[in-house]
Amino acid sequence: MLSSYSVRCPYPDCEWNGSLVPSLIRGGAGSEIASKQHAWFRCPSCERDWEVSITNDRVTVLPVGEQGG
Repeated sequence: MLSSYSVRCPYPDCEWNGSLVPSLIRGGAGSEIASKQHAWFRCPSCERDWEVSITNDRVTVLPVGEQGG
């Protein structure tokens, strides 16, 4: 079963927040993510991607300089 996470778009000009299923690749389809794995979210409002680290049920947005892809 895919897990969704309660997140807020990190871009300052976007105020969207809600639940999303992460992806293993930028712009990819939702997938199950293991703890301590990097993942991507895509904002349904501004349609931009952001990379995160997921540890247990905690989502940490990676700074732009550390984002891959």
